[in-house]
Amino acid sequence: LHHHPPPPPRRRHHHARWRSSVSAAGASGGAAADAPPSSSSSSFEVVAPIDVPKPTPARLDAYIATHAPPSEGGGGITRARVVASIKAGLVDVNGVVARKASERVSPGDVIRVALKPTPPTEAAPEDIPLDVKYEDEHVLVVNKPAGMVVHPAPGHSSGTLVNAVLFRCGCPAMRVASGNASTSDASSTSDASSTSDGEDTDVDADMEADVDDDEPSYSPPTLPNGARNTADGVARPGIVHRLDKGTSGLIVVAKNEAAHASLCEQFATRVVRRRYLAICLGSPEQGEGRVDAPIGRDPRDRLKMAVVRGESRGGRRAASNYKVRASLARGNASLVEWRLETGRTHQIRVHAREIGIPILGDETYGGAGNGAEERLRSKGAMTPAEAKRVAKISRRPMLHAQTLGFRHPRTGEEMDFKAEPPEDFAEVFEALRDASA
Repeated sequence: LHHHPPPPPRRRHHHARWRSSVSAAGASGGAAADAPPSSSSSSFEVVAPIDVPKPTPARLDAYIATHAPPSEGGGGITRARVVASIKAGLVDVNGVVARKASERVSPGDVIRVALKPTPPTEAAPEDIPLDVKYEDEHVLVVNKPAGMVVHPAPGHSSGTLVNAVLFRCGCPAMRVASGNASTSDASSTSDASSTSDGEDTDVDADMEADVDDDEPSYSPPTLPNGARNTADGVARPGIVHRLDKGTSGLIVVAKNEAAHASLCEQFATRVVRRRYLAICLGSPEQGEGRVDAPIGRDPRDRLKMAVVRGESRGGRRAASNYKVRASLARGNASLVEWRLETGRTHQIRVHAREIGIPILGDETYGGAGNGAEERLRSKGAMTPAEAKRVAKISRRPMLHAQTLGFRHPRTGEEMDFKAEPPEDFAEVFEALRDASA
């Protein structure tokens, strides 16, 4: 038997202000020497301000999830993942390993976190029809239907675009990184060149299928026809960017490593050409404009995104350009074209709400339900029955990725594609246009 001395008492660190930092250390020991051991490079430190008598939230897990710095892709960290990290002994408070997620946070506490890797998801090839706009040995351009999840995630292991691509390319079943899991979460490889069409590398299971990504996701590429696995047996599908589950439209998939690297660079340097169409409630004050408002996790609801001012609160720069293409239902709705300068989770949806024109059918951000019906029948533009019908047939956010342009990774040719909105989008548009007459 060996005698183990009791852990040292918790020490209070007195800091004049709140601060946080993100460690970019590798998975094999690049973190600080006195940090808890970790198989992930997602490490950071949070300090509870000394001048706040009662830190909010009080629980350790909730405090970390709320006050953690934004991840590399721009998103937040789920509370469930924080709890798993605490249980794995990857969180310490003032140098002492935390044992309970319910532990109370005190002023001046220094909390160090090394996030537990996200477990992989099994993805099997599935014979799912795809609307292919272009395909060669290097790239695949697909017109994704609304309702299809791009990447497997907890609760969405089948029926995704990845499942369909695996089948089309003749790949076997494979373990893939869950959702937006980063390289450090799923692999020991250092390749961090992949991009996601918009946004975050750590999202809740409920949001996993609902991201609209446009930034590097830090997942290394795989060859869909080669099914290259990493050392941990986790394969990387050739997804370059993403669209929300409810968003329809164009998306490009890389079919080999060279194509993946090229497309990732193009997304990262903002040279990819994309435009979205949205049917919004109301019309902006100006027919054309720019929204420059940082986006982060909604501090009141971690399953949502919101305009969040200040980097210390998790907000990251986000800018969107819009132009009204048509006024509908006597101004109660409008067809708006959007062009993104940055890519954050739900960026268009959040920015549309920010300027008072939420996307029709968007339950998450105020574009559905009774409120939508009331706005549609304003000024006598529609009868209550007509407004109710339009709201009812808007079963998802009326958002469509209409155009996509990029430089071919092999030939260097500039390629542009266009996909008209699907039937449900057109039906809603026609109903609102008729109300304008």
